[in-house]
Amino acid sequence: MNATLISVGNELLNGKTINTNASYIAKSLRSLGIMVTRTITISDEEEWIFKTLKETEDKIIIFTGGLGSTSDDLTKESVAKFYKLKLQLHQESLTRIKNHFARSNNEMPKVNEKQAYFPKEAIILNNDYGTAPGAIIQLKESTIVLLPGPPQEMKPMFKYVMAFLEERIDYRFHEAGYLVAGTSESVMEEKLKDFYAKHSEVRIAPYAGLGEISYLMTSKDASKLEKALEDFKKQFSKNIVGPYNQTLEEILVERLIAQNQTISFAESCTGGMIASRLINVPNASKVINESFILYSDTSKMKHLGLHQSILERFGAVSAQCVYELAYQLAQRTGTTITLSVSGIAGPSGGTHNKPVGTVYFGVHYEDKTRTYHKVFVGDREMIRKKATAFGLYLLIKTISHEDIDS
Repeated sequence: MNATLISVGNELLNGKTINTNASYIAKSLRSLGIMVTRTITISDEEEWIFKTLKETEDKIIIFTGGLGSTSDDLTKESVAKFYKLKLQLHQESLTRIKNHFARSNNEMPKVNEKQAYFPKEAIILNNDYGTAPGAIIQLKESTIVLLPGPPQEMKPMFKYVMAFLEERIDYRFHEAGYLVAGTSESVMEEKLKDFYAKHSEVRIAPYAGLGEISYLMTSKDASKLEKALEDFKKQFSKNIVGPYNQTLEEILVERLIAQNQTISFAESCTGGMIASRLINVPNASKVINESFILYSDTSKMKHLGLHQSILERFGAVSAQCVYELAYQLAQRTGTTITLSVSGIAGPSGGTHNKPVGTVYFGVHYEDKTRTYHKVFVGDREMIRKKATAFGLYLLIKTISHEDIDS
């Protein structure tokens, strides 16, 4: 079963608002085995809504946006007109909208009344966080879903859509997968050619970020999915860090807590990005107490006692420098594991021996300090994000006592 997602709103087209609804809905539908074949963003105009509906062949069509009270919110009215459905007042929705305003001691403006009109065929979806109810319209050939645009209103409402659709499908897709790091998507794709052919009945979808890739596998056959997972793990064990639906930082924090370990960072070119990602995770305070951003050579000597001779002989971007930083950081903080990072993010500063993208990593763990060297491709931001992901990958593999694909 396939679905089309239609996002309505000029604010999406002009870049004022980022469309996060499409990603959320597509991921949710996937768990039911419903594949999104097309996502499209259109303006608040009847002409475009008509045109899109005429071109859509999928049996499930989900709209977000255009259910507001203003004259340019035309999604519901246009859909009803296209399918020749008559709108009528839904008294319960009108009462709920009035109560929404009453809670803040305001009277409902007359313009909001239009939000309470629906086709008689509609199943109304109550909105507990705004004034725009949603609807499911089951037609002979199609299921039309109307949802509000604001994510904080759409997401709670969508769980009812999921329940509705789940009751009407006669199969479920099984899904699982892995989060991979320490390699690139192109390298992985080259290695996966035979894997795809071997597991042709398992849909394998990579979702690549900067320095990390989630591989989602889906199949109607649970045993074939399990076999694919086993083969993938056997072939790419050095790069697998955890399940596909977790982030690197979530996996790291989870394992550090489980092992009662702590961590600290000495970051130069990443400028605190690694520590920041870790701190985004709930309970990060259980594993990280302090960290350093040591951007200049002076700060490295001042706060972690890096000897000037190392800088003069090898430079700040060197294995020797990150080795010493990771070691000294462990001595001064007493944390279980430390990570130091120093590199050339660009766009200038590169040399023949150390081009832009050169990054060194130092990891101190269980009384041993190891260094790693990578050269990342991209602009300044990309290099820093790739270095951040690789640093998290190093830490996960280190505390798990697993081999590192460097």
